[in-house]
Formats: sequence, C-alpha cells, structure tokens
Amino acid sequence: MISAKGNKKIEDLLASVRKKFNGEEVIEALKEIREIAREEKNPALVKICRLCYTYIQENENFDINFGDEDEDLGMTDLEYLLELMLQSEREVNLQEIREIRDLLTTELYG
Repeated sequence: MISAKGNKKIEDLLASVRKKFNGEEVIEALKEIREIAREEKNPALVKICRLCYTYIQENENFDINFGDEDEDLGMTDLEYLLELMLQSEREVNLQEIREIRDLLTTELYG
C-alpha cells in the first residue's frame, strides 16, 4: 500500500486482530482498505481484500493454512497477510500475496 491513509488502516486492523478476531469488523475494514487500494490502482490488493472478506463471510474465520508447517512465524494467516500488504510494493511480498490469492480462489471457487 502506498498511501499513509491505507497503511494506517491496515495497521489499525492488524492491531485489532492481534487482540481478538471479530469477523464483522475485519470484513468492514477490508472493504475500506479495498476502496483505498482501488484509488491507488493496485489490483492485487483490491482482489486479495475481496477474496479475504468473502472467505471470512463464508467460513467465519481466516484459517487458510498458508505457508510451511515447519515455519511458525508466531502470527495468524490474517496477520501475516496484513504484514505483506503493508509493504506490497516489494516484489517478494507481492508474490506471496498472489500465492494467497490463488489459494483463496481455489478454496472459494475451485
């Protein structure tokens, strides 16, 4: 995310989900972040936000089991994704966002 407004929204959501996962609040925040990403013309973030809130609406969680089982980063899948989104201009982060996008697409529509 490029804008300070967008990064602030992601940071606020990250702080919130670290305390407690509230699906309705997460969905609303992701919708707002999606609109900011749309303004920034960032299609990867627009898509991942929509897929995330759709997944949460259908499953009431965001337990997608992304990443290596051997690699415990000490954070939930959603926290990890939000960390990636904060620096989505980095190619390595964008690649992981795309991998999560593909996983969510398969889970939801595959």
